[in-house]
Amino acid sequence: MRVPTRWLGLGAWLVPLLVFAVGPVVALLARGLGAQTGEAGMSGLGAETGALLNTLAISGGAALLALCLGTPLSLLLFRTDLPLRGAFTVLFTLPSAIPAFIWGMGWLSLASPRAGYLNRMLGAGTLDIHGPVGIAFVEGVSGLPLVLLAGAAALRRVDPALEEAARVCGASPPRALLTTTVPLMMPSLLSGAVMVFLMAASSFGVPYLLGVSATPPTRVLTTRIYELVLLGDEGLGRASTLALVLLLLTPLSLLATWALGRSGRVRLSSGKGLSPRPLSLGRARGLCTGGVAGACGLLVLLPLGAILLTSLQRGFGARLAWEELTLSHWSGVLFEPRTLRATGLSLLLATGAGALVCGLGLSAALLQRAWRRLGAGVEALAVWPYAVPGTVLALALLVAFSRDWRFILVDRVAFVLALAHTPWLLLVAYAAKYLALGTRNASEALAQLDPSLTEAARVSGAGPLRAFLDVPLPLLRPALTVAFILTFLACATEITMSVLLVPAGSEVLGKLLFDLQSYADPAAAAVLACAFVALVVAGQAVLALVSRRATETR
Repeated sequence: MRVPTRWLGLGAWLVPLLVFAVGPVVALLARGLGAQTGEAGMSGLGAETGALLNTLAISGGAALLALCLGTPLSLLLFRTDLPLRGAFTVLFTLPSAIPAFIWGMGWLSLASPRAGYLNRMLGAGTLDIHGPVGIAFVEGVSGLPLVLLAGAAALRRVDPALEEAARVCGASPPRALLTTTVPLMMPSLLSGAVMVFLMAASSFGVPYLLGVSATPPTRVLTTRIYELVLLGDEGLGRASTLALVLLLLTPLSLLATWALGRSGRVRLSSGKGLSPRPLSLGRARGLCTGGVAGACGLLVLLPLGAILLTSLQRGFGARLAWEELTLSHWSGVLFEPRTLRATGLSLLLATGAGALVCGLGLSAALLQRAWRRLGAGVEALAVWPYAVPGTVLALALLVAFSRDWRFILVDRVAFVLALAHTPWLLLVAYAAKYLALGTRNASEALAQLDPSLTEAARVSGAGPLRAFLDVPLPLLRPALTVAFILTFLACATEITMSVLLVPAGSEVLGKLLFDLQSYADPAAAAVLACAFVALVVAGQAVLALVSRRATETR
């Protein structure tokens, strides 16, 4: 009996996803539930209440800060005639592209109690970035683009006629904006704040950098999981339980996002175009421009400048003087054999993950078109690992592949899957985590293509494969290129999963940056952080170029 090709395709796509992404997480959850049976398990969970409360408090504070900053900024950048709006938008969205750990490094250089640059000017101990307040501040600034962009999307959906009607009724422009537009965009802003909450709860680098070394230490769920994993088999049970608690925050946050998104939808009148005139700031234009520029300088440029200055000093905390600046750290770090090895492995893994994400994402998009009834399920399976915190996914893979997997076929052929203590496990984690980027980009691009193009190639005599290679694939190339670049940048600068999964004797750039900043040399870590920022900026420039070319060819 002949098996249909689409069944083979579904199996070839589904089996790796179940084995390497869904199955390990489900097994980890089962282990976490099993670890809580009995009094010992409940008492162990009770001992971690402080980490849970710290996680909720820090994540809530970060979400509140992002909401309070993102709401006025989104109105000023996307609804008024503020000068240099494009430049400000690029700068304010930069924190989402750079790992939060680097922003933590920048603020540590600025507000470290003794050696921070701001404390040298204001007096030792004036500012202290350590502790829950500092962690919430850094996480809130890192998540600010989520609220900012959510507000921009909401403003594009709001019908300007509503604001015009308020103006006709006698309301002033600011009052019309506050009474009509702001309430309609608030659900989207709150949805972005919920995503900031989830991002902060899943963060590992910033809480470890600013919390573990605090006095007293501030521990959250992710850092406690890391500490328990270092204990070996003794701590895996409790770590699995904490991973279960952390993972429960994900569906709750996504449910809140979905509910807020539904309540925030605005239906436009048929045939009504969106062409709102920018709100004139009038005499307040200079004051608003100065305020936005000051916020941009304080939240974005100042931490990056502090990292650059740290990389040029002979040692962190050295005297600030021109004669004390040197490039010795740059040559010593960038050309050190350890850095070159980590760079080579990071580029290899990031390239491999990008190729896997594009290939599996394209396969998922094709399966959605072939199996319309199963399309939602295919997309949910592909996107689901992206919602899983990196700490949980890494721990799940660590537990699932701690031993070799052996398969025997027809009692003669044996296969051994040995991923433990190898870089390949990190590649699996990267590909599973960011599969959603390839799936979403490929699905959206494929939905815009007319199926008749492929049918015309088939009528002309081309086979299914040849018709796909000649017609849809070239048109899908820009979307797949964007997915590859995004995945490459995310994997090359990833820290959380790299710290947990990188094997002994091997290093990637994220792990090297973490070790240098946490245990060795902050000045050397600052050099590597500058390289990370340069890589991200270059990647964003390439993305902008690809998007512009794709728009011009339409």
